[in-house]
Amino acid sequence: MRSSVKSRGILPKKAVLSVSAYSAPAEGRLGSIRLDFNESTSPVECTYPEGLPASSVSAYPEYGELMECLSRVLDIPGESMMLTNGSDEAISLAANTFIEPGVDSALVSKPCFVMIPHCLLLAGAILDQVDVLPDLEFDIEGLDRALARKPRLAIFATPDNPTGSMLTREQIKTWCSDYPETLFVIDEAYGEFAGESVIDLIGTFENLLVLKTFSKAWGMAGLRLGLIAGNPELLGYIRRVQLPYSVNSAAVFTALRLLAKKDSVVERVQETVSLREQMTRDTNEQGYVMRETRANFGLLGAGFLAGSVCEFFKQKNILLRNRSNSVFGYAGSADSKPDPMWGYVRVSVGTAAEMDLYRKTLEEFGRDFAVLFDLDGTLVDTTESFDETVAYLVSRYSGRELLQSELDSLRLEGGFNDDWVAATELLRRRDVEIPLAEIAREGVAYYLSIAAERETMLIDTAILNSLRRKYPLYIVTGRTRAEYEPVWGERLDKLFEAVYCLDDVPGLAAKPSPDYLLKALTDSGARQGVYVGNSVDDMQAARAAGLFAFGFSSSSGAGAALTDAGAQVLLPSGEALAGLFMLPTSQNGETK
Repeated sequence: MRSSVKSRGILPKKAVLSVSAYSAPAEGRLGSIRLDFNESTSPVECTYPEGLPASSVSAYPEYGELMECLSRVLDIPGESMMLTNGSDEAISLAANTFIEPGVDSALVSKPCFVMIPHCLLLAGAILDQVDVLPDLEFDIEGLDRALARKPRLAIFATPDNPTGSMLTREQIKTWCSDYPETLFVIDEAYGEFAGESVIDLIGTFENLLVLKTFSKAWGMAGLRLGLIAGNPELLGYIRRVQLPYSVNSAAVFTALRLLAKKDSVVERVQETVSLREQMTRDTNEQGYVMRETRANFGLLGAGFLAGSVCEFFKQKNILLRNRSNSVFGYAGSADSKPDPMWGYVRVSVGTAAEMDLYRKTLEEFGRDFAVLFDLDGTLVDTTESFDETVAYLVSRYSGRELLQSELDSLRLEGGFNDDWVAATELLRRRDVEIPLAEIAREGVAYYLSIAAERETMLIDTAILNSLRRKYPLYIVTGRTRAEYEPVWGERLDKLFEAVYCLDDVPGLAAKPSPDYLLKALTDSGARQGVYVGNSVDDMQAARAAGLFAFGFSSSSGAGAALTDAGAQVLLPSGEALAGLFMLPTSQNGETK
């Protein structure tokens, strides 16, 4: 029964009100393939707390044997380390031990492991956050400037989560030497996968604490075990803050068993690194960007489809982690702000079988998503062909020149995507009545006489080729087959799975009806997709078909009309489209 008792004005301290509760993984994950939270999905056999002595449950934990074992394995004195309830407790202890609430500042990189700023804010720190660079690397110059302001604490994970970036050993040494008044806390939760550690530097720098965890490489996320290594005097202060017996006996028992099988753990780490490298190659070969890290995960560049990818995988019982804060962050939509993690899906490395299933499922997603294009004004610049033909027809029959603005305004009204219908309407508004059939007959003849030399591509074929490596491409145009084939058939047919012209299927209505879009979607076998067009009719048809609607326009006036008609994103260029899909680029910045 839910309690009906409400607080009568009882509130927590301000620091608590300033943060949100940690969003833990949803319940019920154990039956799924867990590639979302960087856990080990293949436990080391015969190490978990089967056979845990009853006395270990009924008595308070003892840590001496584990501390001696860790001292040998890590090659550091026992007095230079202490056990913690995972890295989370270690971060919290450092913050609550050394931060004077409301007085001391703490430096972090942004984004970083969520518990770092969370614990610092709860401890009352004045938080100084330095954004990562656009390529997700640490902004070393920005961090240097912030360190010059002498923060009490500087906490960094390396490799970092979620970016996967690393700080070099030399950089950490330089900072510890140059800023002796700052306590540097280095979280090496993923250090085993990187093959690097600075834990040996704790004897050199008094202002360095190094955190380790058994949650990742050691596969003990469910038992919560970590440690802090550093200056014994600093650890003495931290022990004053730590609650007694925060590490349980089951964790101690299991860690000792794992340490006895250290070679098996090392082999699993090496296998994970190999699988991570293979995952990167497999993903890139499918046309996606995979940011490889030196941790046990990679970052799949899915662009605006990050959420769709995660949902598709979830339907296959595979869990991934969407790191985007918004769907269209790249395009700067009104409800989003710059997000360096926009478009990325974090994929943890699982077993060889799980990674093979990841590869196959990503291929399935590509087949399940269709990219449909309008032709005129979207793929092809027709201002010197169709627009010129309409102007010719209006001038010929009315005796008055047509302004481009008149034609543009008419198209924004909707229902005039067909140029011959548009020409007929423009003439009617000039009190000239000409049958549509006559306009169409003469219009086609004039258009075909000039189109081949005047029409050019608006979206580079390199972008289309890159896009078709991932998704099937289609054209749905308001042109008739006779208007399309002679001009663009030979050039475009090879880039697209199919081209749907207005007169291809008797009985299907023209846009803004979704008929042809639905036909293309059905024929493709895809269940979802996007339509890229430049007219009000295009946007209305896309939304009616249940597709994403991308408006292709460089005009603010036209853009507003497209948005009103349902456009979710306005694209000024093909490059903007490539950005939304996070297409891979070469070293010179061109789309591959």
